[in-house]
Amino acid sequence: MGTVKLAQLVVHPGVAAGTETDPWECLASGAVDLPGHHAAAAAALRVSRAGVRPHSIPLASRAGLMNLGSDAGDPGLVFLLTPVSNARDADQRGTWVVWGLPRPSVNLFLGPALNRLTPATGENTGPEATLQIIESKQFSDIDIVIDVTVGHVLQPLVYRVYPDAPMHEVQYLMLRRGLATIPVVGKDHEMLGVIAVSDVLSHILPGSEGSTERRSLVARDIMKRAVLCVSEGESLVEASRSMIARQVSRLPVVREGRLVGFLDRGVVLRAFADTLVIPSAARSPG
Repeated sequence: MGTVKLAQLVVHPGVAAGTETDPWECLASGAVDLPGHHAAAAAALRVSRAGVRPHSIPLASRAGLMNLGSDAGDPGLVFLLTPVSNARDADQRGTWVVWGLPRPSVNLFLGPALNRLTPATGENTGPEATLQIIESKQFSDIDIVIDVTVGHVLQPLVYRVYPDAPMHEVQYLMLRRGLATIPVVGKDHEMLGVIAVSDVLSHILPGSEGSTERRSLVARDIMKRAVLCVSEGESLVEASRSMIARQVSRLPVVREGRLVGFLDRGVVLRAFADTLVIPSAARSPG
C-alpha cells in the first residue's frame, strides 16, 4: 500500500464525546462513548494496563494526536480537539482514529493535513466539529503516503553548475544563494560530482596548495567525483541510514542517472521525530 485517502484510515465509529477534562483519562476510564470492540478502546485498555501514559503530539492550537500504539508500526493514533476555557461544551471531546501509520507518514503527511483542517472548526470543539471535518470533501480527498520514499520528500534541483564553470563563478553562486554544496552536472543533467564550500576554500585561502592557479580552475578541477547518490524510489528509511553512515547532511537524488534534487537531513529529522510540533504555517513536503 503506497498512498491512501485520509478518510480510508478512519476507524468507525470515528467520533465520540467524553466527559473527562483530560483526554487520556477520558479514554482510559471508559468515559468516552466508544463500543468495547472499538480499536481505540482496546488500545487504551492495553496502554492503561501497561501503566505508561501515551505519547501526545501537538498540532494546531487546541488540536493534537495521542499515540496509543507501540513503535513497531501500530501507532493507533487518536485525534483530539481540546476545548477553549469558555466553550459551552467544554467537557466534550471530538475524536477520530487512524490506525497503523509509520512515523514518517505521521510527521510528514498526516500532521500537516490535520493542521490545515482544524482551524476551520473555530470555537466549536464538540463531536460535531470533528464530524464537520471528517465528512468534508477536503478531508476525504487528502492523500496520505504510507510507504514514504525519497521522491516524496526531495528538494527539487534549483542550482547547479557545469564542469567548465570557472571557480570564481562557483564561489559567487555559493555566496549569493547561501549554498553549502553545489552539484556539477553534464549536458543531460547526469551527476558528475559535488563541490562543497571546503573544496573552494582549499584553493582560495592564502598559502593553499594551488592558490596561485585558482583563476584558471574550473568546476571539474575541484569537484569530488565519488559521490553517494540515492534514487527517487528508495525507501526514506534506507536512504536515511546511508546518510548517517556517511555522515553527510545532503544526498543527491537521481532518476535514471540524472540529478533531480537532494535529500536534506532536516527532512529526515522531521520524519523520524518522536515529538511533532507543526507551526500553523507549516506545509506538507513535495
